[in-house]
Amino acid sequence: MITSLKMMRTYPRITETITYKRRKQIGRKQEILASLAGEQVHYRLDDLTCPDCRHDLKEIGTVCARQELLFIPAKLKRIDHIQHSYKCQHCSDETLVDKIIKAPVPKAPLNNSLGSASLIANTIYQKYSLKVPAYRQEKDLQRLGLPLDRKTVSNWHIKVCEYYLSSIYQLLRKELLKLDVIHADEMPYRVLDSERVKDYVWTFLSGKHAEKPIVLYHHGSRKGEEAWDFLDGYRGYLHCDQYPGYFKLSKQDVTLVGCMAHARRKFFEALPEDVKEVNAASIAKQGIHYCDLMFSLERRWVDLSVEERYEKRQSELKPLLEKFNDWCFKRSISVLPSGKLGKAFNYCVNHKDKFMNVLKDGRLELSNNRAERAVKEIVMGRKNWLFSQSSTGAKSMAIIMSILETAKQNGLDQFKYISYLLDKLPNELSLSDNQRLEAYLPWSESVQLHCK
Repeated sequence: MITSLKMMRTYPRITETITYKRRKQIGRKQEILASLAGEQVHYRLDDLTCPDCRHDLKEIGTVCARQELLFIPAKLKRIDHIQHSYKCQHCSDETLVDKIIKAPVPKAPLNNSLGSASLIANTIYQKYSLKVPAYRQEKDLQRLGLPLDRKTVSNWHIKVCEYYLSSIYQLLRKELLKLDVIHADEMPYRVLDSERVKDYVWTFLSGKHAEKPIVLYHHGSRKGEEAWDFLDGYRGYLHCDQYPGYFKLSKQDVTLVGCMAHARRKFFEALPEDVKEVNAASIAKQGIHYCDLMFSLERRWVDLSVEERYEKRQSELKPLLEKFNDWCFKRSISVLPSGKLGKAFNYCVNHKDKFMNVLKDGRLELSNNRAERAVKEIVMGRKNWLFSQSSTGAKSMAIIMSILETAKQNGLDQFKYISYLLDKLPNELSLSDNQRLEAYLPWSESVQLHCK
């Protein structure tokens, strides 16, 4: 007890006091109100007689007393598609069979189903963008007078992926493999009826400087074959953590680029909880300091062109990386390899060549944080809907999330885009024709026009 009190006196608790006030945004409310369609409600006197002298009152003006927002709840409406038929009397007189011509009617996404393009798109948007689980949607739909269960909604998602969205997904994958820089990461995902011990969702996305941003998710195991098969034919740079499943890709002309954020995290985890271990703390802090210096340089170069960033890295980042690698090698000899600090050093020493690869191209990044941010979309969804019932459902989840995230990266409204696809794709003659499907990719002019 006495020792703990001495430590408390030696290391006092530091409290931070905020001495500034946040400036209030002036005119923000009026700006929002002015952007919305308006409707006027007038308030007039019923009795236009002066209460004092009993003479008539004369109107002299009006003033807007206040403005408010009116929330209009969603509602369902039935649309009857009436098909008109026409008869050619001349052809009918010339032949034994009447010639009847019917006006074309757009196809529905699913035959003999209550699921229209807008309704299915709304359930997809609610679940995968707003993270509303199917059982909560079930209650909301029943409140609107539509007695649907969660199983029906989930089946809609699986079917539209099988019929339409998987073709868009495969086309996006081909576009991704044409790029020079790709980020990758993986995370566990629970599937109830899976035969695997543990399922995973892999994330593959384009680099920061790609003209056509793409984010793709892939459901499978954590075996390296998942990454090898998905990236089959790829030649370029791959940002990743140093999970051994990626290593075989280096034999396929893929250059692996290390993540300095992972290295910094390992040094941070090596900071001792016991403040008496001053020596270990100082070593771990030195590693963190090296990483912070590198990220500080990258922040200064964020607005530079690719060529300028490449030159800056050769002159400033390269010497710092070499100094960091030498420091890690010398320090690793004097620490236990089984401890957290030893693991941090081993990580940096064993993969120093991958950390140096960032110097090869100005489009590369010092960390793999882009992939980790993309993974968070699945993590937030997993906290709400918890799991997928089947592997088929997990696959459809990966496809839908890929299309929604790619749409967001390209500046599209996610609901408008998924609704546009489900409205247009059922009327395409062949979903295997890539030239026709390219018109539905997020960066095409027609999609940009309709889905902003």
